[in-house]
Amino acid sequence: MATTLTGVNLNEQVYDELRGQLLTREHPPGAKLSLHALATQLGVSRSPVHHALTRLVAEGLLTVRPRRGYYVTPVTAKALAEGYEVRLALELLAAELTAGRLESPDLHAFESLLEGTAAAISHEQWDSANGAFHEYQIDLAENALLSKFYRELSVNLLMQVIRAGHVEDHANLVTEHRRIVEAFVTGDRDAVERAIRAHIETGRRIALDAIERAGGVL
Repeated sequence: MATTLTGVNLNEQVYDELRGQLLTREHPPGAKLSLHALATQLGVSRSPVHHALTRLVAEGLLTVRPRRGYYVTPVTAKALAEGYEVRLALELLAAELTAGRLESPDLHAFESLLEGTAAAISHEQWDSANGAFHEYQIDLAENALLSKFYRELSVNLLMQVIRAGHVEDHANLVTEHRRIVEAFVTGDRDAVERAIRAHIETGRRIALDAIERAGGVL
């Protein structure tokens, strides 16, 4: 069914629509996307669609093949394993720079973000709250490049693809968030590292189990 988008910021609307389609796997892994067909579906010119597809390639949700077009990037066990290795390295680096050095306002803000993840009741709320929690954890290091690399890490988006609208093991994930914050509150760097490693391992396990159930690719 065609969807006509209108408004001032058409580029953002088209991007949001196509991003949502990819995150919910309306297009199967490896599928080729037609710029012309998408423009027709959305009732827009090709320009905002091209703009959106370029952004989605940069985020890792699409792959562009020269002279062949845009394809939905398959989520594989290898890609996830590599992504989680990088995520672990970034979070541990941020923790090394911040553990034991945070002031009360920082810790109070961290605790508030923790409660936001606990209160999330839909997958949209979880994605928003969980993202804010971990990005704040990174931002505490006050290293702009570190924050930039973390936000561009495709594994965070790939997890939204894998969950497909469901939040698995919510209570346990919140408990692990709480352990991370409590470790920062005590200033115990070893405890912070253990809590981060345990939490990332949980995410990795959930992702790889989902890939295995799907036959090795999503």
